[in-house]
Amino acid sequence: MKIFMTCLFCILFFIGLVPNSLCEVGNGAPLKYIASCELDLNNDGDPDIAFLVETLKGRELIVLLRTKNGYKAFLLSRGKPNMYLSCHFGKYVEETLAGKGEKKGKVYKTNGTYLKLTQPEGSSVAFFWNNNTFQEVWTSD
Repeated sequence: MKIFMTCLFCILFFIGLVPNSLCEVGNGAPLKYIASCELDLNNDGDPDIAFLVETLKGRELIVLLRTKNGYKAFLLSRGKPNMYLSCHFGKYVEETLAGKGEKKGKVYKTNGTYLKLTQPEGSSVAFFWNNNTFQEVWTSD
């Protein structure tokens, strides 16, 4: 009887605990809005939308590219804490190489605009449209 009760307790415990620990379900509360901007990221003449929000999974950078039928969504970053969004005009993004050294990072050509996530007094990463997808380039470490 003790074994049966122990097994029953374990089953009920895991039925109640495991589903809650395996998935995160929002409770309908609003997201914490951090920042956004509207600019033409893919150089098609239509303004696109980028926004940084705080979700259950941490900060997420989401881009909505405008299409003729609506928008196409891209999740560019998730879980990078204390990063802040800035939107830039510029033809080039220069990659950083970690640590000290004589080597220079690669220089990437953009469509004229790019997004940047920056951690104050820390690292930063840029995102720009490269043909059919976004490219991520670390610009400081």
